[in-house]
Amino acid sequence: NAFFNITSTNYDLEAYELDLPEVVSAKRKLLSSRLFHRRPWLQRKANDNDEYPKLKEANFNDLNATRKVLEGILMNDNDAEREDVTNIILFEGVMIYLDESVPHALLELCSDVLRKSRTANSNTSSSKATLGYLCFADRLENIPGGDEDAAHVEMESTGWELVDFLSKPGLARHMGVARIV
Repeated sequence: NAFFNITSTNYDLEAYELDLPEVVSAKRKLLSSRLFHRRPWLQRKANDNDEYPKLKEANFNDLNATRKVLEGILMNDNDAEREDVTNIILFEGVMIYLDESVPHALLELCSDVLRKSRTANSNTSSSKATLGYLCFADRLENIPGGDEDAAHVEMESTGWELVDFLSKPGLARHMGVARIV
C-alpha cells in the first residue's frame, strides 16, 4: 500500500518485486480478483504504470537467470537521463529458503550488477550520483547467531559496506542496511 500513497511528483519511483513464477502468477490473480475490486482507484494507478510494483519472475537459486532479470531492470532503464539515481534492493525472509551457498553468491551478484549499472549509466556530468543500497531482514550466510563482526566480514566479502546491523530472534534473524562499495 505504501507505493500507492506516494503522491508527490518530486519522485520518479520505480519498484520491482522479484519472486518465483508461481508466486508472481498468484499475486497477479489476487490483485485483480481482490484488491482492485475493493480499491478501484488502485487499478487506475496500476494501469498508469503497467504494474506497481512491477512483478518479475525469478528463482534466486538460479543465479544466472537472476542476473539476467536484474541486468534487464538496471542496465536497460533510463537512469542515464536522470541526475541522481538510488537503487535499493530489499530482502525480507528470502534467503532462509535458498540453497546452501546461494545467499552469499546472491549478495555478490547484486553488488556486481549495481556496480555495472552505475558504470553503464554514468555520463560525463560529475554531478550524477548513482547509489546502491541493500536493506535486509533475513538470515544471511556465514554469520553465526548475531555476530556483528562476522556480518561486516560477510558483507565486505560480497561487495557491500555494512551501515547498520541488528540481530533478533527467529528465522530471519539479521536486519540491516548496507551500501555498495
